[in-house]
Amino acid sequence: MKSELKESPQTKNYLQYTNYANFLQLKRLNIIMEQVIKYAMQKDTNQFKVLDLGCGIGGFTFPLSSLGYKVVGVDIDSESISSCKNRNNFPYATYIVGNAETIDLQEKFDVVIASEVMEHCFQPNLVIQTIAKHLNEGGIGIVSVPNGYCFSEILFSRFFQKLGIISLFHKMPKKIYTSLTGSPSPFYSLNVFCHHVQFFSFGKFKSLLNSGGFQVSLVRNLDLGILLDWALLTPVKRIECKLAESMPHFLAGGWVFVIRREDK
Repeated sequence: MKSELKESPQTKNYLQYTNYANFLQLKRLNIIMEQVIKYAMQKDTNQFKVLDLGCGIGGFTFPLSSLGYKVVGVDIDSESISSCKNRNNFPYATYIVGNAETIDLQEKFDVVIASEVMEHCFQPNLVIQTIAKHLNEGGIGIVSVPNGYCFSEILFSRFFQKLGIISLFHKMPKKIYTSLTGSPSPFYSLNVFCHHVQFFSFGKFKSLLNSGGFQVSLVRNLDLGILLDWALLTPVKRIECKLAESMPHFLAGGWVFVIRREDK
């Protein structure tokens, strides 16, 4: 499956460094990496710098580091950060325990990423401020969120979450969990109890970005939010993701936004 998503010479090697394995995860990764690479090629700098807020277990940071960028990964979960540190072999990669709503690194970056983060935050507006605070002049932010009103969000992130069922999936025998999901461990973070507390519509999230002083340069639809992104469902999930690309944004199950400061 990973080979299907190699779309340019610059990206042909980074996929070996990610823990993402399923179609939607790889589609999101591929879109974000393409945008970073595209922007990096426009910059005249000896050290292109990327900040990944809510980096989890390094699904983005390791691929980014493999391209030679200076990368700082931040996550509130110390176990996830320890996992990244233990696996890190890249000299320009740093991992820090921190809250995306409050952290101030006293450093500027060319790109700030917050992928699948703001739905977990009680004050997502503060994450927008963190992105703005850490961006170089002319830099870009790349954020992704699920549509809080799609079927899978209503069923899993609202109904199953309230019933306390979500954690049961991670308690299944590893062999069964792996056969269903395509991964022996959680995809994003070792903190499997970090549930969704925000449910965004397309309009609501775009307004949040605008209120934080950002304009949207690009939006990419990810899927329709109907099926889970499990290996068992890959053939139909691939069709769902393809259909989403021709749908109006408000009908998509999730989005990737590229944003820039309005005053730059």
